[in-house]
Amino acid sequence: MKILKYVKSGRNKYRVYLDNGKNLLLYEDVILKFDLLLTHEINDLSTIIDYNDKYMLYDKVLSYINKKLRSEKEIIKYLEKYAVSEDTIKEILGKLKEDNLLNNDLYIKSYVHDKVYLSLEGPYKIKSELVKLGFKEEEINRELEIFDANLIKERINKYINKQLKGNKKSLYVFKNKVLLNLVNLGYKREDILKNLDNIEIDEDNLKEKEEEKLRNKYSSKYSGYELEMLIKRKLYEKGYRN
Repeated sequence: MKILKYVKSGRNKYRVYLDNGKNLLLYEDVILKFDLLLTHEINDLSTIIDYNDKYMLYDKVLSYINKKLRSEKEIIKYLEKYAVSEDTIKEILGKLKEDNLLNNDLYIKSYVHDKVYLSLEGPYKIKSELVKLGFKEEEINRELEIFDANLIKERINKYINKQLKGNKKSLYVFKNKVLLNLVNLGYKREDILKNLDNIEIDEDNLKEKEEEKLRNKYSSKYSGYELEMLIKRKLYEKGYRN
């Protein structure tokens, strides 16, 4: 089949018109690989179409990873949406690695860096998330060495101080809530407790303010014993026992 003309059709693609009245949408790299610009002829159409289809998938993956770095597991899942064979997936993954676009160390380093500077997540949560993405523990542990004792203390204290600003609960309730939240954020219980031991809260002042607030809120609906019991219950829920 003779090639009559090429018409550019979007980024790095051309519409190729043939002498049999048909046309193909081919990637520029495919055209170059098969020397179509020189020969102006297609002899093995099925091979070219097969290679072009694989290149199309590779191009989709490039767009996918250009938005943000992806793990191998994420890319496999993405390709599976297109009902791609295992051999084709392996081929695409191999090319990505060859082009240094699929690099575990780079991905993990970038992921940990973002978590350190853009969140307060701790090492155990970060590690759990990376394991789910398909990375090995030894790969992850190398990058998590950034979480030394000083950084962990700094991040825990930052979270505690942030919570203290709006706190209206008793010391007991506050400590338990912060402990649970920080454990869920990926910190060790003993590291959290070390920092919580130094926390002090003026409970009498907080209780007085909370009681006044509750009284103002409910005095229009309740009075007498009913009001006092409601206030007592609300204070109890916030950890004020006396």
